[in-house]
Amino acid sequence: MMSPYVVALICMSVVMCVMTLLVGVLYLLQAVTRRQARTAAAASAAEAAAVSEDGITPELVVVLAAAAHAALGKAVVVRRIHALRPAGQENWSRVGRIDILRSHRMEPKR
Repeated sequence: MMSPYVVALICMSVVMCVMTLLVGVLYLLQAVTRRQARTAAAASAAEAAAVSEDGITPELVVVLAAAAHAALGKAVVVRRIHALRPAGQENWSRVGRIDILRSHRMEPKR
């Protein structure tokens, strides 16, 4: 028959081994998640560099530079592209801003 102290020691050592194993699994999952996050961040950074917020891709810049070169007859460097939005979008956003400003306006005290 085993002593209760030996049984307690065996139980505690089994619990500690299982907890150590669980901590190792959690660290492994954390490392995998960080690696996936870095890969996703690198991919999104490359995608963001390729397409600006106005939807101007590097291919469009090359086409515009080639068209300017053909029209002017000399080498052209495209430094900035200013894309104009359709007039309808601008009017709707302007009306929305005016509504917001009017809602914040306070009546003067009399």
